[in-house]
Amino acid sequence: MALKRFKADVVTARQKVTGGGLTGVLDVKDGISDGEIVLVLHHPELPRKVRLHILAQDTSEYPDGNMFMLYTEDDPPALIDKLIKNTADYLVGLTVYEVASEISKQMKLVGDTTEDQDEGDVSADDFCFPHEADDDYDDELFGLKERSFRPKDPTVAEPQSLSPTDKPLLSRLQRDLRRVHNAGFKVGLVTNFAQTSVSGIVSISIRVERLGLSEEVLEAWDLDSREYIVLLLRFDTYRPFEAVIEKPVSSVSVNYRIRKCKKYKPSEKEAREAFVDTANPGVKQTYDDDEQTIQALDTEGLQKFFISNSLDQFLNEGFVPIIKAREKTGYGWDQANEYYQNLGTDPDDHSPDDVATPDDAKPERHPVLGDHLQEARGGARSFPLVAMQFAMRYLIRCTEYCLRCHRKLEAEFEALQPYVCDNPLCLFQYMSMGFGPSIEPIILNEPYVVDLLVSLCYAAVQNNPAAPRALVSVGCGLPIRSLPVGLRFNVPNLSNATGYRWRGLLQGDKLVLCENIDDVRQLSKYQWIALATAANVVRHARVQEVHFPSSTAVLSLNLAQSYITLPADSATPFQVPNGFGGDVVRVFPYDTDFDMLDDSGKALAMRQILENVPPILQMESWLTSHPQCSFKSMDGVSPAAASILQWIVSSNRSCIYQVDRQRYQPSSENMYQPAGKGRDRQHQRILGMDSWVQFRFAQGSPEKERQFTRALQDIARRKDFKGHPTIFAWHGSSLANWHSILRTGLDFKVVACGRAFGHGVYFSPDFNTSLGYAHSGVVWPNSDLQITQCMSLNEIINVPEEFVSTSPHYVVNQLDWQQCRYLFVRPRADLRQPPAPHGTNSTLSGPTRSQERGREVKGERRALLQIPLAAIPSRMIQTAGTDAVISNLSAKRARDSPELSEDEDAEDVALLGSDTETDEPVSQRHKRMSLRQSDRGSRGLESPVHDQQQTTFIPGTLDFSTLQRLPPPLAGNEAAIKALSREVKSLQSVQSKTPLHELGWFIDFDKIENLFQWIVELHSFDPSTDLGKDMKKANINSLVFEIRFPKSFPFNPPFVRAIRPKFLGFLQGGGGHVTVGGAMCMELLTSSGWSPANTMESVLMQIRMALLSDNPRPARLAPVHRGAHDYGIGEAIDAFRRAATTHDWKIPTDFYETAWGVQ
Repeated sequence: MALKRFKADVVTARQKVTGGGLTGVLDVKDGISDGEIVLVLHHPELPRKVRLHILAQDTSEYPDGNMFMLYTEDDPPALIDKLIKNTADYLVGLTVYEVASEISKQMKLVGDTTEDQDEGDVSADDFCFPHEADDDYDDELFGLKERSFRPKDPTVAEPQSLSPTDKPLLSRLQRDLRRVHNAGFKVGLVTNFAQTSVSGIVSISIRVERLGLSEEVLEAWDLDSREYIVLLLRFDTYRPFEAVIEKPVSSVSVNYRIRKCKKYKPSEKEAREAFVDTANPGVKQTYDDDEQTIQALDTEGLQKFFISNSLDQFLNEGFVPIIKAREKTGYGWDQANEYYQNLGTDPDDHSPDDVATPDDAKPERHPVLGDHLQEARGGARSFPLVAMQFAMRYLIRCTEYCLRCHRKLEAEFEALQPYVCDNPLCLFQYMSMGFGPSIEPIILNEPYVVDLLVSLCYAAVQNNPAAPRALVSVGCGLPIRSLPVGLRFNVPNLSNATGYRWRGLLQGDKLVLCENIDDVRQLSKYQWIALATAANVVRHARVQEVHFPSSTAVLSLNLAQSYITLPADSATPFQVPNGFGGDVVRVFPYDTDFDMLDDSGKALAMRQILENVPPILQMESWLTSHPQCSFKSMDGVSPAAASILQWIVSSNRSCIYQVDRQRYQPSSENMYQPAGKGRDRQHQRILGMDSWVQFRFAQGSPEKERQFTRALQDIARRKDFKGHPTIFAWHGSSLANWHSILRTGLDFKVVACGRAFGHGVYFSPDFNTSLGYAHSGVVWPNSDLQITQCMSLNEIINVPEEFVSTSPHYVVNQLDWQQCRYLFVRPRADLRQPPAPHGTNSTLSGPTRSQERGREVKGERRALLQIPLAAIPSRMIQTAGTDAVISNLSAKRARDSPELSEDEDAEDVALLGSDTETDEPVSQRHKRMSLRQSDRGSRGLESPVHDQQQTTFIPGTLDFSTLQRLPPPLAGNEAAIKALSREVKSLQSVQSKTPLHELGWFIDFDKIENLFQWIVELHSFDPSTDLGKDMKKANINSLVFEIRFPKSFPFNPPFVRAIRPKFLGFLQGGGGHVTVGGAMCMELLTSSGWSPANTMESVLMQIRMALLSDNPRPARLAPVHRGAHDYGIGEAIDAFRRAATTHDWKIPTDFYETAWGVQ
């Protein structure tokens, strides 16, 4: 019936269009398949008539449950391209004529060169504030008499007691918060704000899984999919959006904090504490013991995460000026930010012509977020909703923007972690003012990473009189190639033996000064000083108290110590006053600007400061018991130490994780305890390296990764890698070199060990060969790891014929051809790692990277190493923009509905649960998006129907970690993402309604981590067929296939290959259109036989039928041999190419990009 109605509506639409009913639409024609029509369009700005194809995605659900897809036969003119983008999200639940009408209307809108003036904006004068209200205001206008209130405390006044001046504003506030709730966010009434008061704190949150971030990004950003991102807004007095726009920026009194939390809203105490500055290093916090314990045990409270500092600053400084700029100019978010940044003042004081701005930002396409500021033009807009969408936009896309000025970065490479632009001021504020990623979460989760970075820096600032000669200038002459610059912190000038300020007597934790007493009065509480004894012991101390009895000064100190060789004091010998004892010391205050020292003096100062940084695991413990504090507030951390530690962590742009996290704890119960609260990564551990602590590079520095990926793409165009695009090899270097290697990569500027086999970076597939070059260095005394040696396992592009040398070493002179993937550090012998719990196993449980025969890498016992597939960063994250990150949604996340969950508080439900307002205009797009969401929620997606008597297949039992999969493919454009989202929705619906034995295929949608890569199981084959018999004999219940979609889908076909089990080749009696390498050999899956109208349901059924086809022979399973159960990665690609060439089928133009995940 639905298809008949569709065809009837096509006829009706054609008649109306022929009669001239729609401007710009000349004709409505039938398409090449059922459910397709073609509109012939004309517009004065078009060079010719354009045929616009409109494809109904589900004619069985027409019109209410159907969505239309738009495309053209070739590259569309700019006007049509913009029309498609503006219209694609609207075409839900419409008839054919309504679609044609929408197209006609959009033709006119996008063709206009001038924008219509917004009308109907509500003025601030329409709302009454406490000092200017009207006593005759009608309660019923905002529905106050219909609202059910549930005060949290009996002593809280009922709403009827509100003064007439507060009621209009409170009612508007409640309506604005309901808009937030209806947009899919959770609203938490933390205080009595919005219940009985227009002043206070409100929380707006969203579960992390609904942001659509990949697992790789969640790990890099220290987020858990079950946590909430919480935006706290604190209002002195609430102001509606219109009032905010009309008032000067300085008069808008609202503060923001963005945090993460296990609950959708924090407690009132936590919310208030979030607005208290606890990071002031000059004031130490004191805590009650019981309160400390409570804080330490509260793991569900508010916590900062990596970008909290940056977003807090951006929201508090820039949000209101930017929305004012958008209102004034009509710009998008990026343009408005550029406009504000260039002016640096209130946008009301300037004209849009005063400043040049970039092009319009691309429209927001995130499945959860929208642009309420634009969508609700002409109506009353919700200030909290605009704030939340603004915060989430810059959180999700943070890697595209500078962390300080938040301007768009001019970079084609998408890093896993955000950074700053090239502006020196941004870099300074990033390094020294806390606007970079917060260090505290890194210390808490990855303490060994911080220990590693500090240890390598300490080794790099040691004097090295026997330094190797450099081919080119490499910086300051020390092993470290660049020292901190412009951080503006003070240190003691220990390089000048006579540069001390005073001499005195050290008596335990007391310092007695009796010289230059007037000068001593400049010393203040909390000031840092260094004390040098005659025995070359330097002790750094923090002044606790200063007393001036008689002619002396007595200082109470917190002491730490280090050793240094200082020249003898040539000044007059110190005269010890009568009655005093103790060690004579020279006192060097922290009063010298670090930038004023020469390189040798800087290195000495850094060594001294680092020797007094507390152990990182001790800092972790302190932060655990002080969850709301900065590490700068910890006793023993001087401002200089905080600045250097911030610089060490922030200047490392590689994304490093600790694979090993066990530390020695002398305890009868458990000798080894985990270091840090980060994720368990034992599955990423390379076995056979038990005496080394392992670190994995999720991503190298963005610049190096970009160059490596680009080089890999270039070589892939001219060389057939035969399934092995890269190889692995070891590199050993002196411990002092690794600080710079992590930041600039491996190079050959310095001749360290000769160049017998040519100029280049030297690698070896044999561990013991490279170990001879991993020289030890000076160990950071406070290190828990006590690192003595360091080596890296590197990924190298597989072009040995172009290396300078391949025997006995790999010598690579192209710096872009290699990247570090694992770092191995050898700790002191008594601190080495215990064997992993699974250490008795000889193989990894997870998928491993296939290595080319003859170029395998060997471990410390000369055994071949198994490289976890996790060693290879996702190419999608590296080569695609944020759209790719957003598109990396699992089907579960994509279909989450915005409805209330059971954990919401009663008062929140009472206030937000219903909405009686009917006077607010809602944009057409918002209505249709709501229709789509409600349609999803009302249908529900049940589990597939499983009848054990009809099939032996059991869904959800496949262990995905055992599958050898290709790296994720590149993300596609918006059309591909939408098309695949519709396919997922359709297949979910079919799978939930159809018995499994009738369906014959199964997709675990919760395991889809990338829309462009699916795992499909084919099952329940007729047991009387040869394939069915083979499966029963081998005790196999399903055939596992991988489907990879091109970024041009649905205009190009997917690539389908078998993963397990293996099939017999055609020459061995097999068939079923399965190639020797496992690829499906079907014309349907080539450009010669593919049609954009194909649905994935029909593709799955045709693949299933091809396996059983007698033309030429059905598929048969190969005998199962140990180690030969699965197809190796890469086999199918060559097999598909050969098969397509043999049959003279056209291979898709982007086939290799789809198959390998590189361009």
